[in-house]
Amino acid sequence: SQPAVHSQPNQSAVVSGSRDNSVRAWDLRTGRPRLHLTQHFGGVQCLAFDDKLDGGTGGYLSGARDSTINVWARSGHFLRTLRSHKGLVNAMAVRQNEGKNGESRVASGSSDGCLRIWDHHSSRCVRTLQAHQQAVTSVVWGPGPSTVITGSTDSAVKLWNTRTGQQVRSWEGHAGTVTQVLADGGRAYSSSRDGTVRVWAVPAAAGPGAGVGDAPTGESGS
Repeated sequence: SQPAVHSQPNQSAVVSGSRDNSVRAWDLRTGRPRLHLTQHFGGVQCLAFDDKLDGGTGGYLSGARDSTINVWARSGHFLRTLRSHKGLVNAMAVRQNEGKNGESRVASGSSDGCLRIWDHHSSRCVRTLQAHQQAVTSVVWGPGPSTVITGSTDSAVKLWNTRTGQQVRSWEGHAGTVTQVLADGGRAYSSSRDGTVRVWAVPAAAGPGAGVGDAPTGESGS
């Protein structure tokens, strides 16, 4: 899973999730916790921040081993729980202006192999993709609109069109679990337990006709 630590934009605080099932917001000036959130029934695996939550005041999302994602206001007020995953929620990522009316959306990946796209403002799962046969370990929104990149314990990195539900690319080259995926411009980056980082070329038009099933092209370094 990704480290369950997230900095709060433009604030002197950092948020952490723990195996004790809790989420805490820490004051960086005093070192003391500002918030202690205890709604999960399993260790917290991942965190995200969305400044569009709670009427634009911002809030947190926490994914956990109990298969749920909890949504919190910045004040610490519990807002709602997102339920659909059948395994550990290992990774999440927020993208602004992804909804039809400019709302933010959350992508989540789980040990059940699924990638889910959420309207977390209304507790609605808007898209479910069986992304991998094994656990999804990392999720990031891609450089193009409505695209998500996933990494997995099956060693593959995949690019998805979340509007159509189609796989745009499957990049294979790692020999171990993919631990992190990132995207910047026209490239995707993946790190693995095989000790390498690989760089992948992302197609300019990541749609259903953008080279589905093409052979991967990538550079690696260790």
